[in-house]
Amino acid sequence: MAREIHDTLAQGFTGVILHVEAAEEAMSRKRLEAVIGHLRGAGEIARDGLREARRSVRALRPLALEEKNLAEVLEELIMKLTGGTAVQATFTLQGEPRELPPESETNFLRIGQEALTNAIRHARPSKFDVVLSFGERELRLSLCDNGCGFEPDPKSSGFGLQGMAERAESMGGQFSIQSAKGNGTTISVTIPLPVSTELEKL
Repeated sequence: MAREIHDTLAQGFTGVILHVEAAEEAMSRKRLEAVIGHLRGAGEIARDGLREARRSVRALRPLALEEKNLAEVLEELIMKLTGGTAVQATFTLQGEPRELPPESETNFLRIGQEALTNAIRHARPSKFDVVLSFGERELRLSLCDNGCGFEPDPKSSGFGLQGMAERAESMGGQFSIQSAKGNGTTISVTIPLPVSTELEKL
């Protein structure tokens, strides 16, 4: 439950703060349109968070995944959090999307959300690239930024990195993080997929 709260409400609040801070900066430069855009963005994220909080009382599955597939929700999340900021974000879908267990979809969404908010808060990147790749036997999520980077240390990993690793492990998958000071960060999560009926016949 603590991990879910961290990955939903806490991340939503972070998004609101980022937009409010950007609005303050735009206001100091008298850029009215940018101010309005950031305030609208903060409002949208806040409303999403409120709906999520209400829904969490009934179930922990994200509301967005009830209405759209994982790829659509991930892309929408990325564009919403980086819209109007200095971060240029891209989302790439590779392969043919397949139906996933609800828990796996939720875990992938939360991992993407955590990686993005961490990058914006701590790495100050100008680029953030996400690739969701459906292979014949595995699903891979890769999140890469060109921010300041850091020296990964398993003994001092924060709750966010620990939560991402635990989510990957709960799906029987692998979690990896590559980073170095000044060289950005790449986070990858890979989980096995059941062999399709077509492949079983071969």
